[in-house]
Amino acid sequence: MADQQIYCTVNSCYYYGSGDKCKAEKIMVKNNPDTLGNTRMEIGSIGGEAATSNQTLCQTFIPKAQGPKPGISRMD
Repeated sequence: MADQQIYCTVNSCYYYGSGDKCKAEKIMVKNNPDTLGNTRMEIGSIGGEAATSNQTLCQTFIPKAQGPKPGISRMD
């Protein structure tokens, strides 16, 4: 299997890996109703560490201390 190339800078996530690589075996990213129609691309800053999936738009997100999510393994 080829090395996946999903990059993420949310280092408070259980699946965060060195080099800003996501180590989740699968991910789910959702729409953010607050930004739909405002830009062609999601750009912004959380201003600290993410604590919930809503702050990242990634439903796979889970804080390091609470991971892993049921049914989603971490690839190492």
